Formats: sequence, C-alpha cells, structure tokens
Amino acid sequence: MSGPDDGRTHARMLWASVLALILQGALALALGVVFGETGQAEPGEERVSGLTLMFLPLLPLMALLPAAAVSAVIVLPTVLFGEDLARRFGGRPLGWQLLLSAVAGALVVPVTGWQGWLPTAACLAVTALLTRPARRGYFVSLLVWGALAVLTVFMLGGIGVYAGLIGG
Repeated sequence: MSGPDDGRTHARMLWASVLALILQGALALALGVVFGETGQAEPGEERVSGLTLMFLPLLPLMALLPAAAVSAVIVLPTVLFGEDLARRFGGRPLGWQLLLSAVAGALVVPVTGWQGWLPTAACLAVTALLTRPARRGYFVSLLVWGALAVLTVFMLGGIGVYAGLIGG
C-alpha cells in the first residue's frame, strides 16, 4: 500500500540517514583528533599541511556519495523492512530494526574481522533510529543538534587536551 507521499517520505528518510551518517563520521573525526596522537611532532614533521587545510572543506562532499550509498542500500531498507516485519510477525519495529542493523553490521566482517562488527552495527543502529522519525521532516533539527554535538565534543576535548586531562 503506497500513497502519493511515499516518494517524498522516503526521500526525507534518505536525507536524514545521509545526514546521520555524516554527523557520525564528523563525531568520529573529532574524537580521533582529541584522542589521537597528541604528542609533539617529530623534528621536520608538519602536523597539518597546507594541502590538508585546502581540502578540509571538501571532506563532507567526499563523504556524501558513500553515505548516500550506505543509506540507500542498507539503512533505508533496514528501517522499512523492520517496520514490515513488525506488521507481519508482531513486536515493535525498533526491535526488528536493531536486529537487522546487527545483521547488516556483519557485512564488514570479511573486511575488518569481528572487531569491526560492533562499531558498524552500532553506527547502523543509530542511523536507523534517527531515520525512523524523519517522516515528520526534522532534517534541520537533526542538522543543528548533530552539529552542536560534534562541536561540543571537539570543544570539550580540546579543553581536556589543553588542560592536560587527555593525552600525555
């Protein structure tokens, strides 16, 4: 049973999923900067090159295509199939979506081994949870609150590094 708004609803869900994946990548990048190598650079070694700074604004654009592909091929079907399974077999859609996210996380096992399964499953589960309510159109709220969360982690992490509480 598909209505006339299904195409727009799925498009909203897809964009919310892409945004959620990009925000998770930004959060992982911020955590990597904060908890990464905080020691002094070796003599003659640059911390940040001019080329890196030049391409930094393009990083979200380079992440857009893989995020859209993962959203279209894995996340959106996980959300929709989880809702379908809940209608057919009972239970809450959330439980089915979390189970399907764990199964989809197993797709990276041949590449990363078992240590990559849990982070991938968690990332897909969070993305599915943020995609579910996107039918009501909350893209701007997700963008604002997600960006605020990333900036807060980066700022507090920077303060922790500067104060000597993180790294050493």
